[in-house]
Amino acid sequence: MAIGKSRKSLFWTYVCWLFGGFLGLHHFYLGRDRHAFALWVSFGGYFGLGLIRDLWRIPEYVADVNEDPQYMLRLVDRMKRQPKPSFGILRYFAAIIVGDILGYLVMGALPFELFNGKDSQISRLLASFCIPFGCALGIHLVGNIGRFEGSLKAPLIAAYATAPFYYLQYDAVFATSLVTLFAFVKYSLKWRRTPNRTDSCTRYMLIIFVAIIYCSLWVSWFYFKCSVTDKNEETIKCRDAVANFFNSPAWLEFRSVMSRLFEFIRIHGIGGLWNEVIDALDPQGEVNALRILELNEKEATQELITSRYRKLARQWHPDKHHHPVDKKIAQDRFMAIQQAYDLLSRMKQRRLKKQLA
Repeated sequence: MAIGKSRKSLFWTYVCWLFGGFLGLHHFYLGRDRHAFALWVSFGGYFGLGLIRDLWRIPEYVADVNEDPQYMLRLVDRMKRQPKPSFGILRYFAAIIVGDILGYLVMGALPFELFNGKDSQISRLLASFCIPFGCALGIHLVGNIGRFEGSLKAPLIAAYATAPFYYLQYDAVFATSLVTLFAFVKYSLKWRRTPNRTDSCTRYMLIIFVAIIYCSLWVSWFYFKCSVTDKNEETIKCRDAVANFFNSPAWLEFRSVMSRLFEFIRIHGIGGLWNEVIDALDPQGEVNALRILELNEKEATQELITSRYRKLARQWHPDKHHHPVDKKIAQDRFMAIQQAYDLLSRMKQRRLKKQLA
């Protein structure tokens, strides 16, 4: 996949890493599309580990794509000393992980129910053809990152050597990935001496195509294989659960609330919505104070506030309660009533002064 001809910025590479690292944005920026897709497939390089490793590898990636003279001298010297590149333990693990992920994803995406279940002859043949292919693509993907490259032929042959296991219904994804990796390293791996050059249009179309294929596998898995278990231990297909969700009380209530919210915004604007949010948060504690005095906002005149305060204060005065537990409860309630009365009285006085000003 393409490596851009324009010089790349170390600063912007780190910015892309920070805001889009899990999607491989920094590698897409550098033109390392295979590396980006490997991060995407493995959820940030095995749940973020690869992403963390990129923190100190990014300067080398930038030097590579910019063909920095000092970096190129070191690379040429390394190529002379090692006619065949060393795959490295981390890349071994990465290749196995990506190969397994794609293998299991293909396995999960196969629509066995369309062919009378996974025990049918067609389902077995489909599994024995597609799953090894997915594993081989994963190994080939990791093996062609950066200055390494290799053909798909040897790993594909090795992957299909394990096809009988799938026909016999054995779960051999890990074994397939392992055999495929050894075949790739032994028979295909070599240095990438000249970076691939692809025009931008072709590159973007290829990225979109690969993304569509990958997402389609997840959609197929969700539709044919994904299931949930309810409280009665009954298994329900996710596709049926989603269909039922849109008729559930929770969704209907949510849709009703959102409809009313949009209608409110249409009439009163964002400013009106903000005022409603502030009122609902009750920053001054007025609503809580009214609740303590058992009043509502419409009837809360100063006279009624004072009257209700006196009534509740007499009812909850600590001296009227003799049991220690009851006395403690009454004391807390009495303090809350006192504070609520003081707060509402101050607010009434401030509002009255504003009206008279």
